[in-house]
Amino acid sequence: MNRLFCALALAILASGPATAAVDIQEVTSPGGIKAWLVEERSIPFTALEIRFKGGGSLDRPGKRGAINLMTAVLEEGAGDLDAQGFAAARDALAASYRFDVHRDALTVSARFLTENRDEAIALLQSALTAPRFDQVALDRVRDQVLTVIRSDDTDPDAVASRRFNALAFGDHPYATPIDGTIDSVSALTRDDIVTAYKDVIARDRVYVGAAGDITAEELGRLLDSLLGGLAEEGAPLADDAEGLLAGGVR
Repeated sequence: MNRLFCALALAILASGPATAAVDIQEVTSPGGIKAWLVEERSIPFTALEIRFKGGGSLDRPGKRGAINLMTAVLEEGAGDLDAQGFAAARDALAASYRFDVHRDALTVSARFLTENRDEAIALLQSALTAPRFDQVALDRVRDQVLTVIRSDDTDPDAVASRRFNALAFGDHPYATPIDGTIDSVSALTRDDIVTAYKDVIARDRVYVGAAGDITAEELGRLLDSLLGGLAEEGAPLADDAEGLLAGGVR
């Protein structure tokens, strides 16, 4: 998780005063959730980076692109708020959330002001524990994903990358793009998206980094509030990838 530390520390150091060293604290919440903290009280906000191990590699057979689509819809409504209501609540708090998926991790990045911390965390918690996955939002975001896939289908670099990965990784999930294909994404149902959510968003695979205007004790309470309601376990992680291409120069 060194990259997680570096991203947070650089963001904080760019906003705060110059410092000779970064003091990284290991924090364990009362509920047992572990995190790393770079405390910087001179700035009025906190940045969080949450990573769920597994990411796009956990797509089920025949459902390629489900986790990518699910991730894109996490912020499209949660709890009692539809997509517009969620966006309005986030903007009113001057908070920012970003949900991304990679082939081996799903990441959640958040930044919020100290004065709005509790409300911003409550809103983010609703997205992580009670996403709505409304059909209208699902269809709208699916169309956006399909547009990207169609563009990649005609991009020489994307086509070459796909071919290389297929040759390099064989039957491993790394062999295919996390976006999925036109056929696989078009066929995804809401039930598939709910299953993808349950497979990835779980406490047994979460890593957390925090930086900014927050103490270790405050972070511990925040972690339990934000992540304590998640399922304990997700789907089994994919096997390690073994490259199939031999090295050398021809």
